[in-house]
Amino acid sequence: KEDLDQEGWWRVLLHNDEIHTFEYVTESIVKVCPQLTKKKAFQITRTTHTAGVATVTTVWKQLAEQMCLGLQTYGLTVSIAPDANFNDNNEQAPEA
Repeated sequence: KEDLDQEGWWRVLLHNDEIHTFEYVTESIVKVCPQLTKKKAFQITRTTHTAGVATVTTVWKQLAEQMCLGLQTYGLTVSIAPDANFNDNNEQAPEA
C-alpha cells in the first residue's frame, strides 16, 4: 500500500496505428485486460483511431507495466504515464 501511495495511479495508453484492424485491437485489449468488456474495448479502439491515443485503463504502476508489455506482444503501440499528468478530459495536461 505504501508503494502505491508513492507511485500513484498510472494510465495504459494505446496509440493509433494504421496496421491493425479494429477487431484485432479490440480482441487484444480484451485478452490482456480481462476486466474490460468487448464493448468497452471497442470504444477504446475507436477513440484511439479518432484521437490518436486513448486510455485503456488506470491502475497501479506495476500492473500498468504488465498490461503495456502484454499489449505490445500483440504488436500494438502502447505506453504508460502517471495519471497525475492528465486533466479530467482524458487529455494530457500541459507542462507547467
